[in-house]
Amino acid sequence: MYTRLSSLIRFLMLRTNLQMAESMKKRKVCVIGAGAAGLCAARHFARSLNFELNVFEQTNDIGGTWVYKEATEVDENGLPVHSSMYRDLRTNLPAKIMNFPDYQRLNAEEPCCVTHQEVRTYLQNYAEYFDLLKHIQFGTRVESVRLQISAEGKEEWAVRTKVVKTKEEKESIFNVIMICNGHYFDSYIPMIPGIEKFPGTILHSHSYRKSEDFSGKSVLILGAAASGVDIALDLAHHAFRIYLSHNNERLNSPLPPNVIEVLGVEKIEEGNILLKDQNSITVDVFMFCTGYRYSFPFLDENCGIRVDNNFVTPLYKHLINIDHPTMCIVGVPTVVVPFPMFHMQIQYFLALLEKRANLPTRSIMLEEMKLKTSKKRHAHKLSDKQWDYNNALADAGGFDRLPKFYKLGYEVWSAQRKANLLNYKRARFVLSKDQETVELVIPKGSV
Repeated sequence: MYTRLSSLIRFLMLRTNLQMAESMKKRKVCVIGAGAAGLCAARHFARSLNFELNVFEQTNDIGGTWVYKEATEVDENGLPVHSSMYRDLRTNLPAKIMNFPDYQRLNAEEPCCVTHQEVRTYLQNYAEYFDLLKHIQFGTRVESVRLQISAEGKEEWAVRTKVVKTKEEKESIFNVIMICNGHYFDSYIPMIPGIEKFPGTILHSHSYRKSEDFSGKSVLILGAAASGVDIALDLAHHAFRIYLSHNNERLNSPLPPNVIEVLGVEKIEEGNILLKDQNSITVDVFMFCTGYRYSFPFLDENCGIRVDNNFVTPLYKHLINIDHPTMCIVGVPTVVVPFPMFHMQIQYFLALLEKRANLPTRSIMLEEMKLKTSKKRHAHKLSDKQWDYNNALADAGGFDRLPKFYKLGYEVWSAQRKANLLNYKRARFVLSKDQETVELVIPKGSV
């Protein structure tokens, strides 16, 4: 009797120890990309004791799209150039609201918008401050991600990587996948009848670098969202004439005298560009500022992610893979203040993995995911809805909401940008000491 009791006690102790060991076993996390989103993912997951972190970056730099390169086609390793940064870009958001909330070092007040070099330096300092470089494998490209079932019956991710220089390939198994590869590199170019016969230069804004390359030329820019307007203003210093072609409401702001708004392009005939109002123009350069496509070429079909006319599904909260919730795609929403949103998305995902938050039922998630816009390609456009979105993530994940000045700063910025495209980037960003009010002061003498 005593022997059987002792055996039972030893068995229970062994089982308890095994359960404790299993619970203490760190889950392996794969982060794809070391741009702003990937660095933010590393920052939050590295401070948790529950995870072993691996960040794969195909270039030798951190910063993603904020790394300026003169090259426009392929980089020094023969890979497609990821960055769409042009030389004289200045952010079109005030630096103060671009900060990660836990690392507020972008403090420019006047001008309130900073250069891309300043943003990249900020990201480098962020990585050093949180000691993130040790988690990053540079020069390592993710070739494929495939879902599989472990011997214990759990979902896991087989990730095949390739060292860019040596071509050495390796497959590793991860419990969690965070896709942070950005979405400003795969150019979207709509079909324009007759474009193949256009006699001049054709390019996408992804390949735009310096305004003096267009000195004395006439340029048509198709698209008047953020990049279209900003590049038109950048070109105005050197180009002879810029036609800003779009079908949206006319801009309320004054423009340089050599920037002319026209309607969208209908087709191209005999070198002439026929507009939707039947007027025609002739230019030297046709530039597409028509945005980008979401692209995840490394994902196997069994991961379940689909992209239909830029509508990425099935994602809960524009973030979580509904069918395989140990995968998330960071940064999908557009027309947002990106860095603070990454901060919220990643904390929410971390809360789910650590069981501090729970997902609703699959049916509820699918219902919430349903298309709510007239066009699929606008499915992830948040704009003013981003603040409710961020708050919902914080409340569900049990962490702090963003400070109020982010929303306040965005609202005053939006108003000034619409009214004063020529000077809003030079404005002074004034935040009250209690961070309850924000003012954007346009410099004297500005239009």
